Amino acid sequence: MTRGTVTLYIAASLDGFIATADGGVEWLEAYASDDESEDDRSFEAFFTGIDCLVMGSRTYEQILSFDEWPYGEKPTVVVTGRDLPLATDRVELVAGDLRELGDGLEERYDRIWLVGGAALAQSFLRAGLVDEIRLTVVPVLLGGGIRLFADDGAERALETLECTSFESGLVELRYDVSGCTPSV
Repeated sequence: MTRGTVTLYIAASLDGFIATADGGVEWLEAYASDDESEDDRSFEAFFTGIDCLVMGSRTYEQILSFDEWPYGEKPTVVVTGRDLPLATDRVELVAGDLRELGDGLEERYDRIWLVGGAALAQSFLRAGLVDEIRLTVVPVLLGGGIRLFADDGAERALETLECTSFESGLVELRYDVSGCTPSV
């Protein structure tokens, strides 16, 4: 049986932050366009192939504050121990062992998008549950905030799969993580 793959697809400032200290992502709005740009098409192509989304509760709550649920009918797993409102009947709240969760998702779905946030992404990386990282680097220096990668003392050499720059100034980096094991 073929196991699914988990892709951490996320945007970060050039200095490595995914949000301001208070969780704000307004700085990303300058890179959202009304026209369909090349970087929009790259995301759409990725999103079309996704079978399931996974996110932490703070990321989920932030998305709930949007005018509408942006993920349509895609199954969405929210990792939380809290009781939260469900955006759609395709949202599932889960708690428990991360390894069991990851293994269960990889058995049920072919392509899993690890949306974020930082704490969940770091936990998935430490547990060896991420197969690919697609990092969109935004040409802004935030100077502080919520850091994407923790200083956990583990060095990982990644295999570069692709590097794409867009007219908007965004750069998308794609790495294979599946064969990388942390070394301390």
